[in-house]
This record gives sequence, structure tokens and C-alpha cells, in this order.
Amino acid sequence: MTPIIRPALLPWLTAFTLVVSSGQASAQPILLDLMQRHGVALPERGIEGAFDEGVTPMIPVTAGSFAGPLAMLTSSTGGDQIAAAYAFGILAGRSGRAAAPAEVAAAGQALVQMIVSADRRARIAGARVAGRVLAVPFEATAVSVLPPGLADAFFALLNRTNETEQLAALDALGLVREPSAVSAITERYYFYRESRKRALAGGAVEALARIGDASSVDVVKVLAADRWAEGKDATALAVAFARQRLLKDGSLAVIQQALDDKSRRAQARGYLAELGAPVP
Repeated sequence: MTPIIRPALLPWLTAFTLVVSSGQASAQPILLDLMQRHGVALPERGIEGAFDEGVTPMIPVTAGSFAGPLAMLTSSTGGDQIAAAYAFGILAGRSGRAAAPAEVAAAGQALVQMIVSADRRARIAGARVAGRVLAVPFEATAVSVLPPGLADAFFALLNRTNETEQLAALDALGLVREPSAVSAITERYYFYRESRKRALAGGAVEALARIGDASSVDVVKVLAADRWAEGKDATALAVAFARQRLLKDGSLAVIQQALDDKSRRAQARGYLAELGAPVP
């Protein structure tokens, strides 16, 4: 699907075209400049690292900001495409609030192609970005319609053998609150626990909490009294998130305390934002 480019977006698209046609090895300098223009502080791991840490633009995103990332998403492969996906995710923000519907739709189709591609890094990036920009807020009265093929692409990724891909799929399915995934994710949770795959089990619990189906309440109630859920790792924090989301049992305090833990700070901040709690 060809992205719909408004006239205001043409300067960035032209700049991207000039870089590609000039034979330069990478068009990523355009993305780095775009991040700088919007006050996005890049950590050591660059654009992907900024996406991981939930960095947001300090300068308002304008209409012309998405042409470069969209052009690279649809016309590039490899590292350029992956960087463009993460850049789009940063600028568009959670639930794609900063982008126009046509831009989100165009990105969605490109992300579907990434998720079903032969490149593992592209599959993971595509799922992670799609989950974030198409995330359905908890206060939403209706679940949004996903781009054609996206749900199937998520399920295909979940069925791959690589655990990072499985985690990316769980994260995405939870963020878009895909109701048809509840049964499969619940089964995965029990399987991961029995297999002592703690991180994957935590990812499944997190996804179930986000989807918020009534059938998941009993699962979380058991976790509330389960020593497996104790500790100070990402999985324990995911359980606290699930308890607060589905049981509203005061576990918000546990999430707030995790802000003092450098290794879990970004995770805690993300949970607080999802739950509508103040984020310092």
C-alpha cells in the first residue's frame, strides 16, 4: 500500500529520495536529524534505544515530520527500515496520537510486511512499533480495527521458536487488546511457567492484563497469593501491573516504588501511564 503523502510532507520525502538516489550507504542521518529537530535525546543505543526507553519528543511534531520515516518504511530494507520504524514509533507516540490517521494506516501496512519478512530484526521491530502506535487505551469504549493481516502476523510471530519474537508478539497483542488472543496467551502463560521461562510468563501476564478479559481475573487472583510473583525483576512488576489493572488491589504503590530501580524505571513509567496514574 502506498502511503498517502500530503503536500506539506513533500520536503522530507524529497530529501529522502535524494539521499537514496545519491548512492549513500544509509539514509539514517535523516532520521537522526529528525530526532534532533524534535528534541529527542538519543541514548547510546540510538533511535532503537530511545524507543526502548519511551523517550518522547520535546518539540511538537508537525505535519511534515512523518514523510521521511514513512518513505523509508515502504522503500527500504534492513537497518534503514528498522530505524525508520522506531523513529515513526517515537514521533507518533502511543496510540499514534501525533500522526494523522492516513499516516498511521500507511505505517500499519508497512509494519505488517516487516512482521512477516525473512529478517528477524525487522519482524521484532515491526511488532513492537505496531503495538505501540496502534495501542488501544484502557479508557477506550471500543477496540479499534487493526490493519488487514496484522493480527495474523502477530500470531505467526508468537508461534516462532525465537523467544524474543514471542515476547514481541505478546507485547503487541496485549497493547492492541486483541480479544481473540486471550485463550492462546493464557495457555502460553501456563506453559511458560511449567517450563520455567519466567520472562515469557511475565510477558503473557502483562498481555492478559492489558486485554482485560474477565476470564483473566481468576489467573491474576491466584498470582496475588503466589510466591512465584515475588521479587524485583520485570516479571514481578508485570504481576503488580496485572493486579492493579484487573483487581485494583493497591498494587499501584509497588509500581511507583519501582521508579527508584534503574533497571525497571522505564517499565514502571510505562505502566503508570497506561493506568492513568501520575508519572514523575
